[in-house]
Amino acid sequence: MNKVWKALVVSCVAVGAMFSAIAEASNLDTYRNLLMNKKYTIKYVNITPEERITNKDKITLTGNNTMSNGNVSKLMYKPLECIVVSDGSNRYEEVGYNGFINCRLQNENGTYVYTKYNEGQKASIWGTKKNTVVANRTNNIAYMLQGDAFGGGDMTRLLNAMLPDNMKSSEMPSYRQVGSGWLSNGLNYVDYQSNGQNMEAIRYYFNGYTLTKIASAQFIYDDQGKLQARRCIIKVNEFSPTPAKEYLSLPAGVKDATKKPKKDEGEN
Repeated sequence: MNKVWKALVVSCVAVGAMFSAIAEASNLDTYRNLLMNKKYTIKYVNITPEERITNKDKITLTGNNTMSNGNVSKLMYKPLECIVVSDGSNRYEEVGYNGFINCRLQNENGTYVYTKYNEGQKASIWGTKKNTVVANRTNNIAYMLQGDAFGGGDMTRLLNAMLPDNMKSSEMPSYRQVGSGWLSNGLNYVDYQSNGQNMEAIRYYFNGYTLTKIASAQFIYDDQGKLQARRCIIKVNEFSPTPAKEYLSLPAGVKDATKKPKKDEGEN
């Protein structure tokens, strides 16, 4: 069975379950509350990363562009390992594979964007230069308009889908729970679906009350008006209510070269 038909089957299951939804508290309630309270640690693997539209990203920049082109192919179309930590306004996100990790740290100083790059047994940080980073002003308006990000675009969409509409980007469609049930392997699930020209069916899998996997099937009309189908599978390794504080500060040995604002005259 090819990918398109697999996606169609997932969609049909979700639509059919619309008429058998159980009127009880969803297993997603716990995770929805964690997202709304902004206190959590999430570790996951995107097994089916988004396809790349162009070849412009065949070179990975690590601060001084030390990576040779010959090694780049192993980084393309590979599962992406991601971590997201939130403790109120302090946030950390990382997306990477095989020693190349893009990071974003947000705290009271602003937002740091840097790359972790494994050099043998050691990992170096590349920001403005090796082991040196600078904080940029956090774009709070973007967070207000678009909602929180969760590493990659797929997980951002799939987690925001379970939130109330007033906490999502205005460009994001509305998702509604359309079903829930149990599988023969002992897992239980909750199904969500968006409606409109571009439709998506999402299934959240649980082992008891623990979220273990998210799968979705998207049906999107391309620029030529042809219907395209795409599947996405996320393996959830951790989704806990405790922020991993070690991620919410710069790594040891990294210099913060952010210029401090000058004090106003008359200030002590």
